[in-house]
Amino acid sequence: MLNVLDIVRHVFWNDQLFDRDLLPPEADLEKCQTTLADLATMTGAERIAVFRECGIHNSLHPVFLRALQRLTAIHGSGKIADNYMLHHHLSAHNWSPSLSSAHLLGYSFVNSEAFSTEKVDGPIPRPKGKMVLDSGGAISKTKYNGLLNQGATCYLNSLLQALFHISEFRWTIYQMPTGEEAEEKNDTGVKRTKSIPYALQRLFCLLQRGNEAVDTTELTESFGWSSTDSFIQHDVHEMTCKLLDNLENKLNHVQQSEKGDHSSHTKNNAISQLFVGVLENFVCVDEVGYHGSREELFYDLQLVVKNTTDIYTSFERFFQVEVLDGKNKYCLENNGKKSYHRAEKGVRLKLTPPILLLHLARFDYDIERGETKVLSRWDYYNNLDLSKYMPHASKEDTDYTLCSVLVHSGSDAGFGHYFCFLRCSDAWYRFNDEDVSPASLREVFGANFGGFKLNYWGSEVPNTTNAYMLVYIRTSQIGHLLRSIGPEDVPWHVVRQLEWEQKEYERLLKERAEDHLYGKIYFIQPNDIEEEHEFLSCRRPQGKQFPTNTTFRVLLSTEALPAFQSFVEKQIGIPISEQLLWYPSERGENGHVFLHKQVIQGVTVSDILCGEKDCCVFVVTPSTVNYIEADGIEEGDSVKYDLLHHKLYIPLHLKVVFLGCTVLAYKKRVTSAKAIQLMEPFIRKRITEIPADVNLRPNHHLTGGGSKCTIDPETSAAPSNERPLGAWTVPPEKIEAEKREGLSVLCEYDHNAYSKCSPYLNSGDILVWQEAISEEDKSGVFYPDIVSFQQFLRRLVPVEIKLNHPPSYSTLINTQLAENMTYEQLQRYVARLIGDPENYDRIRFTMHSPETKLPYFMKGRKKDRPTLGKLLSPPVPRYVALSRYLYYEYCKYTVTEIEAAHSLQFKLFNERVKPISQHWILMPREIPITPVELFSTCVREIQEVKSNSVHSFPTTPVLPKTEKEKELQERDVLDSDMMFYQDLDPDGAWKELRLVDVWRGRIYNVFDKDHPRTFENSTFEESAEYRIEKIPRPIEGVPLQNQSLIHVHHFTMVRQRSNSVETHGDPFSIYIDHAEFAPGLLRRIAYKLGLSEAAVVDWKLALVRENYVVEVQPGVPLGKQLFEFSLESQYQPNQQYPLKMAFLGLEHAPLLKRPVKRDSRVVILN
Repeated sequence: MLNVLDIVRHVFWNDQLFDRDLLPPEADLEKCQTTLADLATMTGAERIAVFRECGIHNSLHPVFLRALQRLTAIHGSGKIADNYMLHHHLSAHNWSPSLSSAHLLGYSFVNSEAFSTEKVDGPIPRPKGKMVLDSGGAISKTKYNGLLNQGATCYLNSLLQALFHISEFRWTIYQMPTGEEAEEKNDTGVKRTKSIPYALQRLFCLLQRGNEAVDTTELTESFGWSSTDSFIQHDVHEMTCKLLDNLENKLNHVQQSEKGDHSSHTKNNAISQLFVGVLENFVCVDEVGYHGSREELFYDLQLVVKNTTDIYTSFERFFQVEVLDGKNKYCLENNGKKSYHRAEKGVRLKLTPPILLLHLARFDYDIERGETKVLSRWDYYNNLDLSKYMPHASKEDTDYTLCSVLVHSGSDAGFGHYFCFLRCSDAWYRFNDEDVSPASLREVFGANFGGFKLNYWGSEVPNTTNAYMLVYIRTSQIGHLLRSIGPEDVPWHVVRQLEWEQKEYERLLKERAEDHLYGKIYFIQPNDIEEEHEFLSCRRPQGKQFPTNTTFRVLLSTEALPAFQSFVEKQIGIPISEQLLWYPSERGENGHVFLHKQVIQGVTVSDILCGEKDCCVFVVTPSTVNYIEADGIEEGDSVKYDLLHHKLYIPLHLKVVFLGCTVLAYKKRVTSAKAIQLMEPFIRKRITEIPADVNLRPNHHLTGGGSKCTIDPETSAAPSNERPLGAWTVPPEKIEAEKREGLSVLCEYDHNAYSKCSPYLNSGDILVWQEAISEEDKSGVFYPDIVSFQQFLRRLVPVEIKLNHPPSYSTLINTQLAENMTYEQLQRYVARLIGDPENYDRIRFTMHSPETKLPYFMKGRKKDRPTLGKLLSPPVPRYVALSRYLYYEYCKYTVTEIEAAHSLQFKLFNERVKPISQHWILMPREIPITPVELFSTCVREIQEVKSNSVHSFPTTPVLPKTEKEKELQERDVLDSDMMFYQDLDPDGAWKELRLVDVWRGRIYNVFDKDHPRTFENSTFEESAEYRIEKIPRPIEGVPLQNQSLIHVHHFTMVRQRSNSVETHGDPFSIYIDHAEFAPGLLRRIAYKLGLSEAAVVDWKLALVRENYVVEVQPGVPLGKQLFEFSLESQYQPNQQYPLKMAFLGLEHAPLLKRPVKRDSRVVILN
């Protein structure tokens, strides 16, 4: 990791883009055990997980990924140019997604001077992805344009160039209807849809008519990818299939919409006509005269490179006929009777597409080294003749000409660089991201065949630059497929949009040059302050974006009032006579900014901006605020106005909401007491209209569902209502009848500083109101007033509280809380949200494990984790950063009771090794735990409490025909299992039952009459999964000395890890006859688990101790194998070192199938 940090610092670092203080200390990176080779083979998500473990800040992940890409690029032999991956020009100035103060576009490095008809003095910065369009009459400065690399998108650039230069495909993309997307893009008030066809049209238009390298960010965003996804290198072959399939589906949708055809199998579209061919899979059984076939559509053909010499030998391998004979004969079924025959099976070409894509299988899987690259020599040719494989087809359909070669440079599958060679106008060119240069025939063919070459010392080294995908075009159609596409073929709406964007860019450049003469005014209204409280105490919130219709660019020397009034009337629709305009300005000696000054006659824009470039202006009318005339004001009177702002502190919700504003009109200054009296009816009215807490999730702990909700405890505002904030007319008699006690107010005279109101209120004052806390709510209030609430705000940390219920772990709330909140305060907070404040002590918390990304296996005890900060602290010492996740559960007992007693949660298992119910008991710590005491308590609990059914691990039993039959069968099994426990005598239960301690699919300890180990002063481990089950019964008719009780574990081998044995599922114990053989035991195991023999036919029996695994021989008695492998005592539970315990293993894949990792595959989300 230190090497990666070095590249970040010296190659990609830019202080304008990143905060140097966020770089991790070298001491932390030295502790990282992950090598560069390990990082090179990881997926993007796995690399990011390593970065997080090293304490690397999230905002630095893209630059660390870029640095890692550079380090892992040169992994082959030869010169750097032979394995080109380093984009020397590509710096933080033109690839960073967080660019703010640098140029709008990275510098142009497209093409070489050989393709330039005139030389420019220097690069002109342009908007990202936008450039001057060729009008069609002027001579283009560059012949062909390249594509900018976003980080690791060289594979995508190669594919896009290959598709773009197929004129028929480009024309097809141009014909796709995208007019609506263009209108949405031009309309800033409409949320833009991410359309892949429209993004391709824009990209192709820029490649065709522009004169600079084009950025692909808009296209990858239309895929649904984030900036981080652009640093994950995918397979170009898989990307091709995904992209073509996506475009074909969109064309099908368009055809169905136009023709009213809703068939899901529409294949008659331009993409399928270009790329889709037909293979015929056939089976011939000459003995009975049977000939069967099935058609299969394909986008590409995959040719084997390993153990072949050229393209034709690969085709021979592809179409080789397989003979099914001996034990592998073909099965035919006729009238329910099966017969087996010698047969021939194969595949043949039925129809080839005009554009034939050939994927070369350069990557092969090795069981020891994983995925490796095949570097042997493999030749391909300019012309391809497929007549041998399609004897029924005409010569015109089987002759193909090579037009594109996509190349992978690198020695391994996990990294490297992609570029391509394209035939353009009967000449070959090399397209390497933004660099385009002419290519010789040797570069196109011989240099990419693979094989070996001599290095500087004369030794043979493999050539790691090899062709990976070939694009052939039918020779008879090459004139049509590669015809010239003129400017008139480009969709007019795309050209119009790009030209508009170009004009907007030029306008922005002009505005920037004249910025010193102008200022920007952003007009806001009361509903804007509801969303952003910061408007009250600054000229403009940092990072806030404003719509164009409320943004006014105006000369600094302009008189403000008439210009502002005219703009507001035109853009917002408020008549000039109703407008009152206010702007933020410094107030008092401390120089703090408040929204308090009125825009009046004679004030210029420069006076309002006070040397700044932009500022907000607050627009109010008597109908949008609480407008109060303090005394009788008549027409012609000299009236003054004060603007007052109102907030409400809700201690139970831990938030402050914005209530609205008051404009106080007066001739003579009004005291604060009178002003508060006049404003109180408005405040009470607003308080009654605040809805209930949106974060309440009643019974969340029972349902475990619901969508996520987020709050900001400081700035959450009351939602806007249908009627305006002001202009409420409350009848005087209702005001008199309303209770006035219990409403207090403080004045915020500085940011987060409060005091009692002064004798006279000043314009811009922020009044914070609060209702009296009822006796019912006092226990749930942790910060009784706004002053103490500031302590809460100063200690905020992000926290997402989840229900500790796998697998969903649904979110209760995603918010910010003070890290010094106590365990009890957190309990009360969560209990109020789930609607059970009285039973707050039943809430128990569990920490988050940064290693597993799941709840930590140990619970957080009150005395050990007394505050939120302690609960968010990582339980693993090598992790430092606070977690943001915290898990809660609603317990049967209070946390106080649980921590003061022996607490045991257990599942009740039946003899089929299936959980049937779960229970929880507490036992006094003063009483030693013995089998008699434990099992009598457990059985009484089972008999008294109605069982809560739990989900068992998936198995493959013979399923009933209908769901009803299945439900009845499960109910019968459950009733029969529970009947045993209902009839069991609690005092004698210790003779029949045992307690099994299981963790991660392994039996560690057993507690029963034969293993009466008492717990003495210790208690049950919370990390273990305890279960109670019947004591296994010996085999009838076999002497006890000739059989042994052996533990059986399900496991798989993970050979890439040092700890290669990975157990899973539910282990169990079974008596094994010493004279028994493996097949018979496997049948007994299948019966015990309720599985068919077919379900376990592929399971392997093995003897396992630590990571030493020996497969059980089917023809040798099990007793002999068991005790030759290990001593009988080592099969017993309760060992001092449990991981060294020997067991009988069932090797098979987990019955609960794991999902495929999304990060390792190409995913187009749109």
